[in-house]
Amino acid sequence: MAKLPPPPPPRADSRCPLPSLVHLQGDWANVYEPSDDTYLLLDALAADLAVLRAALPGVVLELGSGSGCIITGLAQILARGGVPAASAALVATDLNASANAATAATAAANSVPLEVVRADLLGAVRPGTVDVLLFNPPYVPTSEEEAAGGQAERDISAAWAGGPDGRVVVDRLLPDLGRLLSARGVFYLLGVRENRPDELAAQVEAQHGMRAELIAERRAQNERLFVMRFSRSQPASA
Repeated sequence: MAKLPPPPPPRADSRCPLPSLVHLQGDWANVYEPSDDTYLLLDALAADLAVLRAALPGVVLELGSGSGCIITGLAQILARGGVPAASAALVATDLNASANAATAATAAANSVPLEVVRADLLGAVRPGTVDVLLFNPPYVPTSEEEAAGGQAERDISAAWAGGPDGRVVVDRLLPDLGRLLSARGVFYLLGVRENRPDELAAQVEAQHGMRAELIAERRAQNERLFVMRFSRSQPASA
């Protein structure tokens, strides 16, 4: 299994401005609070603006939106890059009702048009329609029982408890990735080194003929975070 090459070094101006979140102060008992992983994903998306613009995003979907910081931030990144939010349908899903409310509030507070759906992964998504897919999954390695409990209770632990190797939820998503994305679709995944990114890349290439690139890495306390971009090696046939 080939090892992924390291990402390019970050630019000096690579930190992305955050959307306003002042309306959410005090809600963090039930909703995942933006942290180093959130900031890294937004920074990576901002640095990847050329790829995002080339995807001509008509549908942007975030799975597990939590506070709504990432998809709202992406809408702002696109707008600063000349892609108005009105040109893309922005959709955010989460199985936590408190997260749904927080995401809707964040979008409204930042004047971003957004549809929020309470759903588990891809249950309500039409095949071949998503141009940009975002996922900051529950990636922390835990026991299977802890991960299953978070998903069943639909509470805040579902935002971080990832089961063995932190892969339980991601591994449910990957088999459907190829049918979900449009011909020009791209998928951005955040994780930690314990998630075995080289194995993830090889799995997606074998299943869907898609290539993976490490586009960002950052050490945050005891975690080594990464962002991977998956895209089709060649345009999908019509």
